[in-house]
Amino acid sequence: MSNTSRTAAQLRHDFDSAFAEAAREATQAQEDFLAIRVGTDVHALRLADIAHLLPLTAWTPLPGPLPAMLGVMGFRGAIVPVYDLRLLLGYTAQEPPRWMVIVGEPPVALAFDAFEGHLRLARAAHVRQADGEATRRHVRELLQTGEMTRPVVAMASLLEAITTMVKQQGQA
Repeated sequence: MSNTSRTAAQLRHDFDSAFAEAAREATQAQEDFLAIRVGTDVHALRLADIAHLLPLTAWTPLPGPLPAMLGVMGFRGAIVPVYDLRLLLGYTAQEPPRWMVIVGEPPVALAFDAFEGHLRLARAAHVRQADGEATRRHVRELLQTGEMTRPVVAMASLLEAITTMVKQQGQA
């Protein structure tokens, strides 16, 4: 084998390896989000936190002392409480929400105004910690998508707040 063919073989190997390595790095560094609207503000939910995304159609309103609880709905043989994500994040409710996600175990439905799409972004380049003044309740990170910044809802914090509200109400 001549130096030229060995060099060509090595170049081919290096070229192919570079693509394989880049694909592996890109897969590990990307994260999926749902782009939503809460009131008139944009937000994001981590897709890993979401079990289902559904239009909010059939639910039964329940009167009660928790303003954020809209009611209940049947979902896959279970009764699932439906909470207004707007109220949980500190917004005021206006029109009835149109979408919901099912999260947590036991499942909880979180209702919001609009579903805007799916986002897949490189985590390191697009997610940053939120500073104090730029945050609302249950927001710890900000997602940068082009010129738009979307607060990322911290699902663990939100579910903990719901659990605390329900426990406090049970003791009253």
